[in-house]
Amino acid sequence: MFSYIKRHWPVYVILTLIAIALGFGAAYIVGAKGSTPASAISEEVEQEQSTGADGIPESEQAIVDGGSSSSE
Repeated sequence: MFSYIKRHWPVYVILTLIAIALGFGAAYIVGAKGSTPASAISEEVEQEQSTGADGIPESEQAIVDGGSSSSE
């Protein structure tokens, strides 16, 4: 068996390179098709910036703080 592999090692090298190229190609296609669109990312960033650090919108922060919006 090893003598067969020794005689045909260039074929194994070529097939290994093809397999690696196909793997990277498939990963690129999946990444390109499955990634979040830029418009959705920008909308999410805008939504996160409109909320406070705890995830509560600024308009509702006074209610949570007990009616006062001043920091202590």
